[in-house]
Amino acid sequence: IQDDLTVRWFWWFLAMIPFCYVVQTLVVGLNEATSKQPSPAAASLVSAARYVTVVSWCTYPFVYIIKNVGLSGPTATMYEQIGYSLADVMAKAVFCVLIWA
Repeated sequence: IQDDLTVRWFWWFLAMIPFCYVVQTLVVGLNEATSKQPSPAAASLVSAARYVTVVSWCTYPFVYIIKNVGLSGPTATMYEQIGYSLADVMAKAVFCVLIWA
């Protein structure tokens, strides 16, 4: 684990370049998939899945920077675990409910 904040911010910034490209590709690609759905109900579910995917994915970079904003030790680890757990629940459980619907 890197304790130098300059290095952590540097790698966070570099990691955000492909991350933003992937998220943008998902939004555009799923927008095309939404328009190709045979019914409005299916289009609504695909659109909701798109937003759940984007929102859940966008939480990960913010959880990573918890240790960059002055938190450290067990407190930072606790907030990281809470953040990753919430993101995982949204990314998996909520997405599964949408698929089941």
